[in-house]
Amino acid sequence: MTEPEIIKMGFNLQKENKHDQFNTNRYSKGILEVEFTYEGKKLLSTELTISELNCMPVNLEQMKVLSIILGSYKE
Repeated sequence: MTEPEIIKMGFNLQKENKHDQFNTNRYSKGILEVEFTYEGKKLLSTELTISELNCMPVNLEQMKVLSIILGSYKE
């Protein structure tokens, strides 16, 4: 996954953070945040944070998809 790929998906840059020899770029879209951390130009990590979501209406099909994605449902 690259920054241009998630920008194409509709994510927006929220913060650029330079610390020591590292640089972290944070992108968000809805409740999802993706951080890319570099040392110089070398990508060291890509991390996902899902913000807390309360009281979202959901149907059975949506619950099945979410369960598969989150690893707790098997057909």
